[in-house]
Amino acid sequence: MPPKPEILICNRQRAVRVFRERLCRLVRFVARAEGVPLALVDLAVVGKAEMAGLNRRYLRRSGTTDVLSFDLSEPHRPGLSAQIVVCGEVAAEEARRRGLRPQQELMLYVIHGLLHLMGYDDETTSAAEKMHRREEELLARFTAAKTARR
Repeated sequence: MPPKPEILICNRQRAVRVFRERLCRLVRFVARAEGVPLALVDLAVVGKAEMAGLNRRYLRRSGTTDVLSFDLSEPHRPGLSAQIVVCGEVAAEEARRRGLRPQQELMLYVIHGLLHLMGYDDETTSAAEKMHRREEELLARFTAAKTARR
């Protein structure tokens, strides 16, 4: 049996309340649903200023963004190793605009970052639509599974 993946969560913002255990379960759920073994996922929830700095440093783009994901996997080690950075302030603002809870929007960002690392892309309109449908489907299934456990 493979070792249980290590999932680390760091919260450096105050715009969205972070439920660490729920996010850990979400990461494991998405990996199982996509059939991708995990080794390590380091998830950071940051504010706009920090995200803008990371966006500029790693993507050479100005301004903030919702999620950045980095594949840190090593060729001869099993499982995905990754760092995902999501912006709590962007999640809170977008959630208000879309009529969602901030935690839901944040979970969509986590799913989005994971799916990028698992081979999805959103470079074309059709690929983006496919990816967003999968994000919504995974979040709905995760939420339904959580409700069923109660």
